[in-house]
Parts: sequence; structure tokens; C-alpha cells
Amino acid sequence: MDKIRKLIDVDENALQILEKEAKKQKRSLKSLLEYTIEETARKLESPSEEYKAMMDDMLLRVQKGEVDFNPIEEIEKKYDL
Repeated sequence: MDKIRKLIDVDENALQILEKEAKKQKRSLKSLLEYTIEETARKLESPSEEYKAMMDDMLLRVQKGEVDFNPIEEIEKKYDL
């Protein structure tokens, strides 16, 4: 995937908080920001390609009879819900 360079303005207080968090995670501020932005984008993608692939696999396994389902009542009983 190609990378695109963008210039952003960040509040000074927010930047200080992010710098502290980056140090806690033993990574650079740039690395933390890139990771956070990419993770947020993945969460916003609806549905993600990974989710679609997982669901396609699950539907195929259901069609083949490889998946057992438990009634909700059984699950509630097991977990005292």
C-alpha cells in the first residue's frame, strides 16, 4: 500500500499527551500516530476485508456441516445469565 505524506496541526496539550504515550510504548511519536490512524481507519471500514473473508469462511463451514450451534438458552444456562 502506498504511503501519502500529510501535514497536520495538533493542539500542544494533545501532542504532549501523545508523546508521553509513545514513550510508554517505547516507540516514536510518528510511529504511534501512524499506528493509531491506521487502526482507526480499519475500525471504520465497514465491513473490513478481513471480516468479509472470515464470514465467507464461516458460511462455507456451515454449508459443509462443520460448525455446531448451541441454543441461546444453553449458553445462558452455562454462564448463569
